[in-house]
Amino acid sequence: MKNQLRSLFAAIILFLSFTANAYSQGFDNQTRAIYILDISKYVEFPADFANQEFFTIGILDKEDVLLWEIDNVARARKFIQGKPIKISLFRDLSEIKPTNVIYVNKTSEIKISALLPKIQGKGTLLISEGYEFRESMLNFVVVNEKPQFEANEELMNKEGLKVNQLFLAQAIKTREDWQNLFEKTDVELKEEKVVTQQQKVVIEDQSAKITEQAERIRLQEVRLANLDREIKAKQANIREKEIVLAKQVKEISSQKSLISRQVEEVNKQKENLLKLESDKKEKDLEISKKSALIAEQDGKIIDQLKQIEKQKLITYFVFVALILVTGLGYFVYVNYRNKKKANDILQEKNRLITLQKEEIQEQKEVAEMQRDQISYQKKHITDSIHYALRIQRAILPSLELFTDEIEHFVLYKPRDIVSGDFYWVNKKDNLWIVIAADCTGHGVPGAFMSMLGVSFLNEIVNNKNIHKPDQILNTLRDNIVSALKQEGAENGVKDGMDITVCAMDYNTGVLEWAGANNPLFIVQDGVLNHVKADKMPVAIHEVMEPFTLHTFKLNKGDTFYTFSDGYVDQFGGSNQKKFLSKNFKDVIMTLQDKTMFEQGVKLDEVFEEWKKDVEQVDDVTVIGLRY
Repeated sequence: MKNQLRSLFAAIILFLSFTANAYSQGFDNQTRAIYILDISKYVEFPADFANQEFFTIGILDKEDVLLWEIDNVARARKFIQGKPIKISLFRDLSEIKPTNVIYVNKTSEIKISALLPKIQGKGTLLISEGYEFRESMLNFVVVNEKPQFEANEELMNKEGLKVNQLFLAQAIKTREDWQNLFEKTDVELKEEKVVTQQQKVVIEDQSAKITEQAERIRLQEVRLANLDREIKAKQANIREKEIVLAKQVKEISSQKSLISRQVEEVNKQKENLLKLESDKKEKDLEISKKSALIAEQDGKIIDQLKQIEKQKLITYFVFVALILVTGLGYFVYVNYRNKKKANDILQEKNRLITLQKEEIQEQKEVAEMQRDQISYQKKHITDSIHYALRIQRAILPSLELFTDEIEHFVLYKPRDIVSGDFYWVNKKDNLWIVIAADCTGHGVPGAFMSMLGVSFLNEIVNNKNIHKPDQILNTLRDNIVSALKQEGAENGVKDGMDITVCAMDYNTGVLEWAGANNPLFIVQDGVLNHVKADKMPVAIHEVMEPFTLHTFKLNKGDTFYTFSDGYVDQFGGSNQKKFLSKNFKDVIMTLQDKTMFEQGVKLDEVFEEWKKDVEQVDDVTVIGLRY
């Protein structure tokens, strides 16, 4: 009973982990690594598995990117079912060796029918991705960035493998469910667009918070830089003081040694003085005795006088010696007093240095705390921008704008995570409406403007049934001026967009076009016609005249291009100059014999070759169509 409860709990954890990763991360290599390792923990392998030294996982792929991702995750987990993890890379079927789990992706072009005989009878769990229904044991497929899977219990049972039934209950059971999974994506996309509209209010609030947090980060970076300079200056000051301190300690040691020698010398001189005083007393006694005998020893007076002179000389010498000893003692005392004073000063300096070290340590801890706070705020801002990218992707059309009846390409390259450029397409009976727009700014501010533009275009074309390009621009300008409360061209908010609108009737070959600042290129009979736009944006402006409608009659094979200014304004080349409209025209003319898809690929290659290591200066959008 306990084992059953453990298995049930483990399966619930695995399922929750599976669904959580599906919504938070998408289906990238890190997610694949987590799934492979998690599923491996809850699979019951044949009996001989208990005798294995390692838990082995094989990756069948020509590249080693997924191998390294699984290895990174495995280092943190270390064991699966109590055994160390060992991971191998097989670049083709001939390299395959027995493993407990093997993973293969359909993009590797390996056929499951060729792989199954290689692992038959070896108790290997086959995890695949992107293959057809019931081809593999466990097969994953990603629809609308959400992983789903189907499980073939018959194949697993043949290999003696068992997977918890709660986990298998989440799998797709029938081929009809497998096919319906893809049909549901369109419905889910519409529902997600509704959610997107509801989240616009939240994004607007987050925009203000992001701006405020960015300013705080900038101020904290300035403060952190100042603190770093102060710390470096104080560290240099400490090093200088440590050098001075070392010299002073060495000097004090030398002076103590000198004082010790001087004290020993004074003690020796004191002993000599005591001896001299003793000798003097004895000689004075002798003089007394000899004075009594002076009368009797007249003959010896001269000798005695000489001896007295010698005694006087000795006394004088003793007196001088006492003076010298006294001076030496005074010198020793003064020197000792100075050394004591120097020692007190040194101790005070040591105390100040200790206080400075403690203060520097406190400042360092504050700086580290601020650095961690900045790192957290940066991650929070980046996560918010990535969520804004998901919302923007949801409201933009797919890069495959049209059905197979229209040959076209879309080159869309945001400068930052989210883009200020956007494209929009709609079909009304036989009329295709194609729009390329460049909003004021790029990144998050531009993305907000693009979402506003898409919302207004949906209202104008779909609800108000306005299909003429010039009327679409006039109505869109009125909505933007009203929404942004733009009151005066000189002092008001000037945010808006440069935009081109194409309305193409593919039955009659009539193309109607209107443009705000951005032009249109049409290639007919080998000649490129540059159609200039009205020199005013879709926003408040000094000139607020109605936009001009241009009409063209196209023949089969004619091509036309609508774009933002990001492509021609990109810096690069050997002289680090702009690409310019002239070079863009030349490139387009050299590509007329290619399909529109090949033209899009070539334009991307030319752009990257021109840019190379130079930072992209603006968002890039180019749309090309062939009649």
